[in-house]
Amino acid sequence: MSTILVEFADITQDPASARCGATPAKGMPDSLLDALIGAGWVEYRDYAAPGVLKRVTARFPTDAHREQFALSVRQISNLMGTRATVFRDGLCTFSAV
Repeated sequence: MSTILVEFADITQDPASARCGATPAKGMPDSLLDALIGAGWVEYRDYAAPGVLKRVTARFPTDAHREQFALSVRQISNLMGTRATVFRDGLCTFSAV
């Protein structure tokens, strides 16, 4: 089993940091996470607002599944007007996406 923690930034406080063309968001829409989770499952969800995730902990059967999820969630969150910070094995990893 492979665990991952993802935190979504509240970009509404700093709209200039949102991707060009994206509307600044408080976090990731819950419905999109459900579409991205794939072979994994969510253990914990923390909400910034109803239906908007601030933090999520998920488990995956393999490291490859975890890495695919991390890549996808970073890219989608960027398009949705937030920023995903991924923590795994106690380490923080950032994306240049």
